[in-house]
Amino acid sequence: MNIPLKVDAIIADPNTNAQIVILKDEQDLELLPIWVGMAEGNAIRFAMEGISSPRPLTHDLLKDFLNHLKVPLEKILIHSMKGSTYYASLHFLQTPQAQKGNDQTTENPALDGITEESEEVTVDARPSDAIALALRMGVPIYVTDEVLSKKGPESLDAWLEKLKPTDFGPYDA
Repeated sequence: MNIPLKVDAIIADPNTNAQIVILKDEQDLELLPIWVGMAEGNAIRFAMEGISSPRPLTHDLLKDFLNHLKVPLEKILIHSMKGSTYYASLHFLQTPQAQKGNDQTTENPALDGITEESEEVTVDARPSDAIALALRMGVPIYVTDEVLSKKGPESLDAWLEKLKPTDFGPYDA
């Protein structure tokens, strides 16, 4: 079963130069932390905060390509974990019109031509790139039960124990 998640926060790991993307389910029962690089964390943060660059960033460029080519992104799925590395996939709908080059348009060009005959196509992606693209395109983020059962709270608990209040920035009382 796939569980929908939302990006709750991005925090800096004070022990490394990494960023941690915190994904949570709607009931706040499940938590999935994913360590990503500084650039990847910033790309996700920009999407969360609605910050646009004067020139398109990679994920903005990909979003524009997908919309122009009328290839709708349906969802992203964080589907497996090997060691401490997560694996994700982008799930697209390949429509008969997109395959034939039909140029019908609607308000949302990525949704043109979706029919019962549309075929799902998946593409491998790093979770950080998948999340950044999902946020820009407004599509859901899912994780499998298997990944949630493997993530193990002990690694997060060990990391949390190392934190000090100053790691979260200045405190103003």
